[in-house]
Amino acid sequence: MKKSRIGIWIILLATAITGVALFWLAPASEDDFPHPLNGLFRELHGASAMLAVFMFGYLFADHVQKKLHKKKHHWDGYLHLVLWSLLVISGLLLYYPQDSLQLLNVNSVHWYLGLGLCALFPLHFWRKAIIKYSQRTNSHKSRLP
Repeated sequence: MKKSRIGIWIILLATAITGVALFWLAPASEDDFPHPLNGLFRELHGASAMLAVFMFGYLFADHVQKKLHKKKHHWDGYLHLVLWSLLVISGLLLYYPQDSLQLLNVNSVHWYLGLGLCALFPLHFWRKAIIKYSQRTNSHKSRLP
């Protein structure tokens, strides 16, 4: 595996792990005190998210634009692009007072977008292997009498 791919996985895992830790350490209500490690995980999540946004920019400039010019347009690539964009926007909206965004629970939206990205990234990364495996199993089924 290339060093850049290992770096991508490390950054995304760090962002996901710190995001899950923040979700678990969040106070149950406004009257509760935050967990003592809440600040540390918030800083780690912010640092890893900053690296993830840089990585997203690099991948958009290099990987995505090369693939968009080909005739093959894969649904998972577009979904990946939309999820990344919405995750960045919702992450920035977390810094605004929640009173101004009453119709939209930004914390929940950001959480579910992050979970969606955690589920989609491995599928996108291993898409070719999944397609080859499904074609191989389908060809075996067609050979059966």
